[in-house]
Amino acid sequence: MATRGDELFLTYGVMGGFMQPQGHVQVLLNILRGYTVQAALDAPRFCISAGLPDNEVPKGEAMKAGDINAEVYFEEGIDEEVVRTLKGMGHDARLAAGFQRAIMGRGQVIQKVADDARSNRT
Repeated sequence: MATRGDELFLTYGVMGGFMQPQGHVQVLLNILRGYTVQAALDAPRFCISAGLPDNEVPKGEAMKAGDINAEVYFEEGIDEEVVRTLKGMGHDARLAAGFQRAIMGRGQVIQKVADDARSNRT
């Protein structure tokens, strides 16, 4: 739920497990930046994974058992160059395409809008 002053502005929800709080922030920031609610929901998002500890040392890698993995998934629509650049910096960045986009969840928004200044309806 979001307000403007003392007035209800919108109520919304984003599903997706550990993506839920990340999605809430990303959708709300898009709306506050001037996106329509539909554009805010449709905008490509990113998701920092749940960060589960690895239970074994991968063969040939210097990783230690118990290290936290934290993949960062980027939805289609985010330039693949961004993903490549982050990988080059050592991040575990991945593109979520097709059905893999399900990790981003879905969302709904109900927004209060004034119908017409002359009718004073909402």
